[in-house]
Amino acid sequence: MDFNLPGEDDPRRIKVREWFEKNPNPTYAQLAEQGWTASNWPEPWGVSADAETQFIIDEEIVRAGLELPYTINAIALNQCGQSLLTHGTEAQRQKFLPGALACEDIWCMLFSEPSGGSDLGGLRATAKRDGDHYIVNGHKIWTSVADEALVGVLVARTDPGKPKHMGLSVFLIDMNSPGVTVNPIIDMSGNKNEYNEVFLDNVKIPADALLGREGDGWRIVMEQLQTERVGMTKPGVVWGLGPTARDLMDGLIKTGRISDPLLRDDAAKVYIEGEILRLLTFRNMTNRINGTPAGFEGSAGKMMSSPHGQRMADIAKRSQGASGMIRDPDVLPLPNKKWGMFSNWDYAYWFSPANTLGVGTQEVLLNVVAERVLGLPRDSDPTAKVPFSELSGGLAKAAE
Repeated sequence: MDFNLPGEDDPRRIKVREWFEKNPNPTYAQLAEQGWTASNWPEPWGVSADAETQFIIDEEIVRAGLELPYTINAIALNQCGQSLLTHGTEAQRQKFLPGALACEDIWCMLFSEPSGGSDLGGLRATAKRDGDHYIVNGHKIWTSVADEALVGVLVARTDPGKPKHMGLSVFLIDMNSPGVTVNPIIDMSGNKNEYNEVFLDNVKIPADALLGREGDGWRIVMEQLQTERVGMTKPGVVWGLGPTARDLMDGLIKTGRISDPLLRDDAAKVYIEGEILRLLTFRNMTNRINGTPAGFEGSAGKMMSSPHGQRMADIAKRSQGASGMIRDPDVLPLPNKKWGMFSNWDYAYWFSPANTLGVGTQEVLLNVVAERVLGLPRDSDPTAKVPFSELSGGLAKAAE
């Protein structure tokens, strides 16, 4: 790191703290008016905050007892909103961003499909132009918060006559449109989690719902996923969010469970991992301060943070002994912080298997790091230049 974390006497911190003192219990709409729900975005949506200033604002939001906006509306504020700023029209920004920034209009990503989540180039959902509209048909799965979302960021195939990565486009759709059906997925604990499957049956969307140009979908999606993976390079238990290894160690010490030598040894290992991830977070902040855009370090970071979270949750559960087999939100004491659905070790434990699957499996990330970071030879893909409509295995049905 080449900077010091801003202290209590930092003028930027004092200014933000004074505002919270004058406005106790603010709404997220009020925070959005200050430009603080996505402070790094340019005005009028944010305040063009550098990484240090964003760090201060986030800390003061948590200090005020609020959940961070980008954990409430993660898809809009962490991933896809940036694409709207870069590729969207002014009319699209005016239509979609105010509600997103106020955390009133939740967004979801309609990417993964039953036939392939890691291979987005093989997706079968189609969007066919029909005058001033597109007609969308397809089946999406593992869609986070789709049951709450008002806006869906959809990637669909608009030109099956082109190779699989070249015929994709991105749309912003109303999740309440006729033909959109959302079915929550029940997890192994018997509870509804954040995942859903979404059916799109002859959904009619206006042509101006297209984000960027037709056929730009693959490039836009890759930008979104790299930004998302950088955001996951944090020490929290689930995709960078929630309690950390420091919280785990504190809980084990307070309950006396740290006296178990095997548990203590494992806890020490994940504590070291957590510190590495914390320093990687600061490295990412340094890169942003120096103007370095998000790159493939996001893939490398997520590749480390995902199994780290699984190991943390496992240690927390194991510390309970036999009673850990029973669902119990009070696995270990935690600080009074608002982390949304990941605010207790029990839920994190049941959810953590998804860590190494969502937003790129470990295998996909290993491949990205090997090819894009280490410069190893890339896997050959004999289908890369073949028109999607000519591919075998039933994929061509998407073009019919």
